[in-house]
Amino acid sequence: MKNHILKVKKKLKVMQRTLLKDSVLSKDIDTNREFILPFSNAEKISDVKLIFIGQDPTVRNEEARKKIKVTLNLDKENSLKKYLRRVCEILQVDIEHQVYATNLYKCFFTEPPANDERVLTRHFKIWMDFLIYELKEFKNPFVITLGEPLIKQLIHSNSKKVKYYWDYIGQTKSGGNFKYNEPSENYLQRRIYPIAHQPNWSRNEFYKTYLNDYLTYLKRNENLKSNAWQSLSI
Repeated sequence: MKNHILKVKKKLKVMQRTLLKDSVLSKDIDTNREFILPFSNAEKISDVKLIFIGQDPTVRNEEARKKIKVTLNLDKENSLKKYLRRVCEILQVDIEHQVYATNLYKCFFTEPPANDERVLTRHFKIWMDFLIYELKEFKNPFVITLGEPLIKQLIHSNSKKVKYYWDYIGQTKSGGNFKYNEPSENYLQRRIYPIAHQPNWSRNEFYKTYLNDYLTYLKRNENLKSNAWQSLSI
């Protein structure tokens, strides 16, 4: 894994130089901040069972940006890591040794994209290509995306609402017909399981109620896929 992270780091340096030479894209980037590397304590790529994907590291508080050194702040004990640890425990995945976490956009923007989503459109192609390159060595892990703004970027077909995949039927209830986004429906070309990002999950009763159910569906679904692949390889 160290070699993989090193490859990503070197490619990010090239990406940074390229973006800063671009007269349009460079204006969006907070040049006072280094691009953020992925997080993983796994020993080998083959040890990774779960990939978390976030959108970008740009928090609204500029002082807080200084403290972000790793994707999703997973080098610190905080509310986000507590949430993701809970996700991992339900899935029976070790967050310290079986997880790879990365962002679609690894640069800090001068303004949070929520202020103007056009910044994401401008930068999408270059970062999407980078993400595909970054994850191509990971063959079997399942992919969890964090938050609705991110799947609006990644998904080109089918719903871009997290609640759709959790089968929201109104009155903070799910019908239990959970779904994932098919590889043919997103630019990453992998199965995507969308969940709410931690801030939204913490204040939304629907997501809090059905987190365990959705992740249990994910685990069962991926186990079936894994067993099918094993049968084909015998």
